[in-house]
Amino acid sequence: MNVLTARIEALERSVCSSDADIHTANLAEQVALIERQLSKTLADHTSLARALEKYEALKDIIEGDGDMELARRALGITAKAELILLNDDALKILSDLHTIRDLQPRISQPEYATAADLLPQVGELEKQHAQQASAFRQIVADISSVVDKYHADTEAMSEMFIRWDQTLTAIERKVTELEAKSHSQA
Repeated sequence: MNVLTARIEALERSVCSSDADIHTANLAEQVALIERQLSKTLADHTSLARALEKYEALKDIIEGDGDMELARRALGITAKAELILLNDDALKILSDLHTIRDLQPRISQPEYATAADLLPQVGELEKQHAQQASAFRQIVADISSVVDKYHADTEAMSEMFIRWDQTLTAIERKVTELEAKSHSQA
């Protein structure tokens, strides 16, 4: 009886409340106005409408007269699934699970089953790779050293050739001057 009394009091509070937007003359008009507002809200929120439909079908089991835990256990698997599916996020999760299920054959390749057996070989390959990387770095350093030495030698030789050219040019100038002097004296 307490549940019925509480529901009647809640209905009276919501129907007879003094809302500034509600201007009705009698209780029947207020109920009609609330029903219109409810139908508008349900039209705007389809998930609420679906929930209300499913709730009406399962109302006796969900509400129950006794223990709520017992009532929850009384729900069948399909009823629980329907309640879960009311949530729009649940559909996205189910879609993701379907995608994962589609990927399962690719994940369960036979090569992956033998991967643990190949770990010692992978360890040996890692050691070889480390040795090869070290040898590569040493070769790069040696080549860099040779190239640097080549550039230094080329630069030194270029400077020597420039000095020789300057010396030869000075000698040729001096010879030309002497020849000009000897022709002018003769």
